[in-house]
Amino acid sequence: MTVRKGLIFTAFVTAAMGLTSCETNPGDGGGEVIAPAEVPNNNSGPINASGFLKTDYAPLNKWLDERFEVDYKHMTPQLIFDQVPLNDIFYETLNLPSGAPSFNFSSSDVSRRELLKAISQHWKLKMSFSEDASGKPTAVKVEG
Repeated sequence: MTVRKGLIFTAFVTAAMGLTSCETNPGDGGGEVIAPAEVPNNNSGPINASGFLKTDYAPLNKWLDERFEVDYKHMTPQLIFDQVPLNDIFYETLNLPSGAPSFNFSSSDVSRRELLKAISQHWKLKMSFSEDASGKPTAVKVEG
């Protein structure tokens, strides 16, 4: 883990924990239902990311499910994790494919979780979380 990315990840997690509300509304059933993003380019149909990068760590879930507009063109496995909105956390990468077909992706409404799932499917990458001794996620482990 580079010091810079480790500090950014730690600052993000700390900020997310501080901003997380403890207030509940007993009758609302858990919140808003978010429809899967449309994927017009090299993927067909919406992305079903349910269960992908599953964690009980609420601040990370909130970060993964935040929605964005993205337009990626000619991305490689070596470049993709440094792009907005994915570059806010640390990734441990191992055996990323070289010479792989580029990733082109455009959506006006996609979550980071859906985007990471599309990336993992495109390059056949395995993604999971690295955790510290207390069980808190410290990085997304990406293996080719």
